[in-house]
Amino acid sequence: MIRLFSKTFNQTILFLFLFTIVIRTTGLLVPYVNTTQTINIGYLSEFFRLLNYYPIVGFSISTLFVFITGLIFNRICVKHELIIFPSYLPAYFFVLLNSVFVDQFYAGPVIFVNFFMIVSLGAILNLFQSENPSIAIFSASTLAGLSALLNMTYVAFFIVVLIGLNIFRQFNFRENISALIGFLLPLYVGTMVNYLLNGNFLPFYLFFPDYGNFNNQYWALYSALPSIGLVGILAFFRMYRNFFRNSTKQRRFIQFMMIFLITTLVLATTGKQNPRQEFSFVTIPLAFSFTFYFANSKINILKEIVNLLLIISILYFRWYQ
Repeated sequence: MIRLFSKTFNQTILFLFLFTIVIRTTGLLVPYVNTTQTINIGYLSEFFRLLNYYPIVGFSISTLFVFITGLIFNRICVKHELIIFPSYLPAYFFVLLNSVFVDQFYAGPVIFVNFFMIVSLGAILNLFQSENPSIAIFSASTLAGLSALLNMTYVAFFIVVLIGLNIFRQFNFRENISALIGFLLPLYVGTMVNYLLNGNFLPFYLFFPDYGNFNNQYWALYSALPSIGLVGILAFFRMYRNFFRNSTKQRRFIQFMMIFLITTLVLATTGKQNPRQEFSFVTIPLAFSFTFYFANSKINILKEIVNLLLIISILYFRWYQ
């Protein structure tokens, strides 16, 4: 697998698509019903209910979104030279890590927010040494606003965008105000639409953030997460060891990914959300770090074995969870 996706041939995309379908097929074999309230606005709740009315439709939409989002993430990594060698490994690990739990096959807000945040990452990276950053700033912050529109808990992503803005550019008060306006725009439009449809500006049921309420996460010990965490630690040490050999842009992005990782871990372990669904947010920094660990100019049998064991672990615990 590592050797196959270490190439940048056009046909590799086809192999990635086939892998995406195969690794996620148990989403149809193991029925899943979403029981977690994740939507703030009534008409959006109905929208997601319709998407998942037929399991095959919800599965197909979530699978397609994961595949497309993975390709976009891969293109960003290659375009901005964030990885050691150009490859499809970022997309491969993004797909694999978004297939750990059956909950991730639900076509809910998380898959759309993941898409928004990866596109936002691309906009933030475009800020580096840019002479005209206005469009990139507005795009990155507006996408964070769309994420918060789907669930107020994700307002934390705006803080991540602001941090990214000031990592890749020198602090500029006007640019930060522009980011705030871009973030508030989708929320303003959302309240107007809610008023036209329901007669009130705020939705009847508002899901306020609850970042201080850490939930019992012992279930994670009986899943593939310990295996993933072990590989993540190995990947972290490799990134740290090679940190000062990287370009300035790579170093700043690694730092940004660490901030993103901490934020997404807090989101996945707090509040009233479904942590298995929100693990998909954590897959962004994990897929990037895994690529650093597995990328190699030569065939490495040990890493192929580690990757195979990781796949077996995911399939085993997903079937028996």
